Amino acid sequence: QSDFLWDADGWTTSDPGKAELVHGQKMIKAADQGGDIWYFVAPEKFLGNKRAAYGGSLVFRHGFFEYDSDGQEMVDGYDVVLLSETHDLEIRQKFVIPAWAFRSEHELELVETAGWELASTGGVPSRPDMLRLLSALSGVRIRGGYYAGHEDSYITAVRLVAGPQDDTPPRTSLKAQHIVAGG
Repeated sequence: QSDFLWDADGWTTSDPGKAELVHGQKMIKAADQGGDIWYFVAPEKFLGNKRAAYGGSLVFRHGFFEYDSDGQEMVDGYDVVLLSETHDLEIRQKFVIPAWAFRSEHELELVETAGWELASTGGVPSRPDMLRLLSALSGVRIRGGYYAGHEDSYITAVRLVAGPQDDTPPRTSLKAQHIVAGG
């Protein structure tokens, strides 16, 4: 988890040239000057084998100190993106952050039926896709850039919450079962 109590906790932005990260009181924030889509990018501790998060959730608060829509709707794009370079998988969600809201809290379920889209097909990811992605997670991105004009956005209280414990015994081959059972 990242509570941002003392520092930015290793978080960066996807485009530091357009949105420079600043540590605030229990938050990180960044501002931009135009309609660019950019993301808050999670540090190493959110990456790697996070298979235990399957059935759990990604929790965070998102907000804006200010924004200028320049008279336009939010710039269309994906709000949360999860990546696995090892398995060449990307899942993502749109419409997580409500338009015109200055603060919102989110708990995104980490299961295939929770509104995720598989980038390669535009369809719903399968359970094996989700498990492979979480077993080798290489990127967690939460969108910061939404509006056509200037904006100053923040995130805080980011957590990956484990799902229910899988008590299913590991599968063994029939040969291994015979050896154990027959001695």
